[in-house]
Amino acid sequence: MRVFKVISTAVFAAFFTLFSARAQPSAMSTTRPVVDMISAKAVSTNKIKITWKLPKDFSAEAVLIYKNTQPFTSVENLEGLSPEAQLSGKAVSYTDTVTNYRDYYYAVIARLEDGSVYKVIIPSVNATVKGVKVSRPAKKEEPSEEQLEAAREKTYETGTLRELPLPYLDLIGDIERKPNVLSKKVMDCGIELAQGYSASPKEKLEPYFFDQDLFEPGGGDDYFLFEVLKNYFVKKDYKGSVKALQEFLGVNRTQETTDRAVFYLGQAQYFNGNYRNALTMFLFVEDSYPVLSKKWINSCLDFYELPVK
Repeated sequence: MRVFKVISTAVFAAFFTLFSARAQPSAMSTTRPVVDMISAKAVSTNKIKITWKLPKDFSAEAVLIYKNTQPFTSVENLEGLSPEAQLSGKAVSYTDTVTNYRDYYYAVIARLEDGSVYKVIIPSVNATVKGVKVSRPAKKEEPSEEQLEAAREKTYETGTLRELPLPYLDLIGDIERKPNVLSKKVMDCGIELAQGYSASPKEKLEPYFFDQDLFEPGGGDDYFLFEVLKNYFVKKDYKGSVKALQEFLGVNRTQETTDRAVFYLGQAQYFNGNYRNALTMFLFVEDSYPVLSKKWINSCLDFYELPVK
């Protein structure tokens, strides 16, 4: 009985000691010097701002900012990299200046008072998980002569007929409509009139890409257009481009993206040898891209041959 009493007392004492240790405040444990809630966003056409929060009792002499074009998933990603910047241990933000339009990832690492670096990577805590890039600055274009002419108010003298507006172009319907066919008699007259005239050989234009479509966008209509271009147009699969772009235009899109898609559709028709259909597309976006469209319209007319009976 006495032995049982001694054992019971010892067990109770051990339990009380364990319970008391667990009941101590968390301050007994050391806080890891790891920043929290890192975030990065583009704030101008060449600057990205990185922000983070310092946990309670954060003790570090400095914080080191690392930058890479690949996500930071472990400390191995820090190998071979030098800090982009070194800031005070109290800093909670840094603005990075970039010179290109690539996606960048950032990590914030603490350097302790003894000079050692606390190399720990925790994605979404002290390392960004989504790439951030700056946007290209909008080009400021001087108005062309055509635009200036169109902006001028037109006056008509007495007895002068007003210019007729261009007919409405049905974007998809006009493509399917067959062109009018000239009779042999009309063609013979044309050949007779053209006797003695020789046209210089013409070269086809090279594919044109808008600046917005040179880099993969984050989402929206621009992303879907980028995918069409990447899968068909860039590979010079122009028949596939026509089909994919027509399907893309079958859905309501933003006006800017629609105009670019129509221009690419015109190019695809052009490189397929369907100059009439290409001409329709370039005429459709002539107001949006007057100088660029004019060059492609002229080239379509250079290569287009009227069908003969």
